Amino acid sequence: MKFNRILVFLLIPLLLLSVAACSNPEKKKEKHYQKALEYIKQKENSAAVIELRNAIQIDPKFANARYQLGLLYLEQNDPKNAFAELQRTASLDPANLDAGVKVAEFLLLANKKDESRKYVDQVLGQKPDHTDALALLANIELIAGNFKEAEDAVAKVGKKEQETDRFYNIRGRIYAAQEKWPEARSMFEKAIEAGPDNFANYRTLLALFEQQKMTADAEKLLATMQQKFPDNAQLHLMMASMHQMKKESDKAEAELKKAIALESDNARYKLLLVDFYKSQNKPEAAIEILRAALKDKPDAIEFQAALAKLLFDMRQYDEAKTLMDGMLAKNPDHGEAKLLKARFQLKDGKKREAVDTLTPLTTNYPKWAEPYFFLAVAHLELGEGELAQKAIDSALQYGPGISQYHTLASQLALIKGDSQTAGREASIALKLEPRNFNAAKLLVKALIQDKKFTEAVSLIETIQKQVPNDVDLMGNLGIAYLGLKDRQKAEEAFARLLEAAPDNSKALALLTALTTDKDLTKAVQRVEEQIKKAPKAAGHYMLLGDLQARQKKYAEAQAAFEKAQELAPDNPQPYIVIARLMAAQGKSDQAIAELSELLAKQPDSLPANMGLATLYETQGKYQEAREKYQKVLSIQPNSPAAANNLAWLIASDKDGDLGEALRLAMLAKQAMPDEPHIADTLGFVHLKRGSFPLALSQFQQALDNRPDDPIITFHLAQAQWGKGDKAEAVATLQKALESKQEFKERAEAEAMLKSWQSQ
Repeated sequence: MKFNRILVFLLIPLLLLSVAACSNPEKKKEKHYQKALEYIKQKENSAAVIELRNAIQIDPKFANARYQLGLLYLEQNDPKNAFAELQRTASLDPANLDAGVKVAEFLLLANKKDESRKYVDQVLGQKPDHTDALALLANIELIAGNFKEAEDAVAKVGKKEQETDRFYNIRGRIYAAQEKWPEARSMFEKAIEAGPDNFANYRTLLALFEQQKMTADAEKLLATMQQKFPDNAQLHLMMASMHQMKKESDKAEAELKKAIALESDNARYKLLLVDFYKSQNKPEAAIEILRAALKDKPDAIEFQAALAKLLFDMRQYDEAKTLMDGMLAKNPDHGEAKLLKARFQLKDGKKREAVDTLTPLTTNYPKWAEPYFFLAVAHLELGEGELAQKAIDSALQYGPGISQYHTLASQLALIKGDSQTAGREASIALKLEPRNFNAAKLLVKALIQDKKFTEAVSLIETIQKQVPNDVDLMGNLGIAYLGLKDRQKAEEAFARLLEAAPDNSKALALLTALTTDKDLTKAVQRVEEQIKKAPKAAGHYMLLGDLQARQKKYAEAQAAFEKAQELAPDNPQPYIVIARLMAAQGKSDQAIAELSELLAKQPDSLPANMGLATLYETQGKYQEAREKYQKVLSIQPNSPAAANNLAWLIASDKDGDLGEALRLAMLAKQAMPDEPHIADTLGFVHLKRGSFPLALSQFQQALDNRPDDPIITFHLAQAQWGKGDKAEAVATLQKALESKQEFKERAEAEAMLKSWQSQ
């Protein structure tokens, strides 16, 4: 017992000491704070950060500690944490005006003008002549377009401050925003006089010269800057930019390398050199830079991402995928790696998976243009035209200077039949990248759709100087000459095309029509001669079968169509004409029985399901036909034949879902953009939706390939009538009825003509 009492007695002082030590957190936090200030004086910032965190842990409302920690984070280039600490400082201690100003600067950089203004007003409320706050206020008003208010803010600064380079620069930008160029130049030059050692002053004046295309003045200023700042890496980047504009690629490359030599740890500079090599079509040099960078910094994910993207573009998929998998293993949400994953999915035909990968990227990075572009590609390949348009609009909003984006916008407009938009977007794409061959071809097609045949011929001839043997251009040249009624030149163009591409059925059809004067026997002989040169051209057999059917040689015609079907099972045209031909011969039931027997053995047979669907359609069994087309699409989701025919059936139904019909028709159009029956279907859907100009464009495109088709001509007349071109519609409908070909809508067309003529 005595021992226990002694023990308790000894413990009491210790407990009292402990309580006393813990009962004074103010002294403890102050001790950490003073230690931190000492470390800051000694430039031992890491140790200072630890001490400040210790102080804040004791007192989370210790404003001075948070302020110093925010300044340290700024020095360590950690803006996220710096902003958080300075914002908390300004909240805890509104009298800390510097913290308030710095928070306002952060918010203005983030384009949050209204929030920035609140902090500026808070500072100016306590000190109306605060120089930094007035400078910020002037910038806020300038960005908002309030030039008078911006000038008033500058006027509140003391005269001595107004004559500093900082405020000369602000006044210069106010003048420039109002396009008062001489006044702006004068202010920027005064800024250089007031701050001759401030590189930013020269950069601002240089930007003015470049904006106003004052090349001589810009070059003179750059020469001055070279003497003044020989070791400034940013200057060498500016020099590189100037040389690139002047197409002096060797000098541009040298300047970029100088910038890298001065700041070898700056990853952005190396990536700029990579982009330069890509723009010069030197991917191997770009890869060499990236491999060297990764040798020095193997874990640098920005270099891994750039290399993976470049390898993918060069179709070196295995190494690109290895890099991508490594990035995703370290960071499953890495944006560039996820984008590359989506591109792999598109390459592998996994379009819906690509949409699922890309959609979150557009949410997480709402101003990153590239994910929107590939999302547009995915939606387009899925036949989701409206979603594709929405995505490409966003891509153009955030990346207006990318030629590839304007090219896709042009392609979408052409699919919809909007030739004016297509031409405008293709022209922009070519201005941005004169070597964009796809954009040039789209512009040609837009001109032809817009019936600007002379301009189309001129553009084609210009492009052909660089690519003389492109078959698309040859074909479009022939069509343009047809539009100009120059039969001889059209014949020459199509003949050259067939020499270069013996399997081009469109050229054969048009050349045959031009050279045989409606002599069916002569036309059959011409086509049979071409088949010997291109025995695997399905379109040639389609043309042969069509000619033989006109001669009422049904057995020969059916054999030709079946050969075409064998060679091109995805093309809807053979199925349609075979079904019609068999129905005309009274053999539909026999064909259905044979195909049904085949389906009993092979339920997923695409030809059997497709053949049955078209036969049911010719018999008017539309529900059965729809079910079979849906079966085909369940087996092969991107089947243009099934998508096209199902779109037609849905649009023909008075209660049909025209949105779904449009999706299916767009899917088919994307897969086979030049197939006339598909253009006719898309035009028919537009017709049903009341989009008459878009319908007109599609029907006209279909007739360019099948000029004598009475059904398409009938549809064209309806679109013309709907648009209000009534006289033209009557003439077109009369032309359809003059055709000797039979078509099931003839009675409807005759009744419609009488109705129109009576109005």
